[in-house]
Amino acid sequence: MPRIHLFNPENDLALAFGGSNYTPPANALALHNAGAALPLFYGERGDMVIGREIDKSWAAEMADRFDLGTSLFDGYYPLECEAAPWGWSLDARRQLEQAGVNQNALITPEQIERLRQLSHRRLTVDVMTRLADMLPFSIPALPIEATDGKQVLDYRMEHGGCYVKLPWSSSGRGVFDASELADDALLSRVNGMINRQGSVMCEQRLGKIEDFAMLFYSNGDQVTCVGYSAFYNEHGASYGGNIVANDDILSRRLGAIVGDDRLRCISEALQLILTPIIAPHYKGYFGVDMLAYTDGTQVLVAPCVEINLRMTMGVVAWRLAQTVLADGLTARFSVSYGNGEQSAAKAIVENRRLISGAVSLIPPHKNFNITLEVIEG
Repeated sequence: MPRIHLFNPENDLALAFGGSNYTPPANALALHNAGAALPLFYGERGDMVIGREIDKSWAAEMADRFDLGTSLFDGYYPLECEAAPWGWSLDARRQLEQAGVNQNALITPEQIERLRQLSHRRLTVDVMTRLADMLPFSIPALPIEATDGKQVLDYRMEHGGCYVKLPWSSSGRGVFDASELADDALLSRVNGMINRQGSVMCEQRLGKIEDFAMLFYSNGDQVTCVGYSAFYNEHGASYGGNIVANDDILSRRLGAIVGDDRLRCISEALQLILTPIIAPHYKGYFGVDMLAYTDGTQVLVAPCVEINLRMTMGVVAWRLAQTVLADGLTARFSVSYGNGEQSAAKAIVENRRLISGAVSLIPPHKNFNITLEVIEG
């Protein structure tokens, strides 16, 4: 069934707001507008993309250059279609309605509220508890949900440091390392976060080796693992970009670090755990962030750092390996400040696949540059 895509990366902030008339901060709105064309590259053949401001000639050129099979939404759609925002919230529903998407393609406010609760970071506590009983290897201490600052102080003391996270946030925002802060400064910061969203999540600080994620798809009946995401962060926990490669390359890369058997065990366990929790309420892609770390003597894995119940940059990278990048190569997908014209000119494309250089995945923009650049192969 064809989908109508909306790029609304501010959705986690809209979930925190909870209402249907959310006004994102200027930087989030700028990314929303700059990246509107991105679903042209990750959508399936026959899908449509909302973006009235997208340059139609640029979109047609990209569709032909890479044989994308997606197109811009012009207000006309098949009788049977589904809305596919980056993430669901009341604000996303409002945006889809304003774009002319039929009510039959939308989910209800009641369904959205259920997804909002499932998107709260407390879900990781439930999933980690179940994983601890199912996996044949040890995992980190369970995170906790704290509703007052003293709980955070106690958790930090017990675990020799911790990270504190807002319940709804994304791309590393709303996350900070509480390990070195003085008690008074920590309490002030945590209490402000609790006042905004009702609680905070605390998780053990680990000796990170590699950030990665497993990517899943829910068809409404079952959750299935579809691939991997290897990403890197900049400026602490802020999202930096993704490695783009086919499944074989990524699985070998991650298996060499974590171990093939552990990856298989985690994948099988999460499919069993997440199917009854997520499948009845959500259709689409989502990601489970993970972490390879060391305790000083061995490499271990944190199998559920957080669950992103929405489209993710990791899924975008996974799709780019199928739609844009030539097979067998490795590339970097990145979102940064800059002008897209600078990278588009360097792309070398053969047989409708990128084989060298870099391509801009959005029309030239004064603030953002979203690119795919070949780095190996």
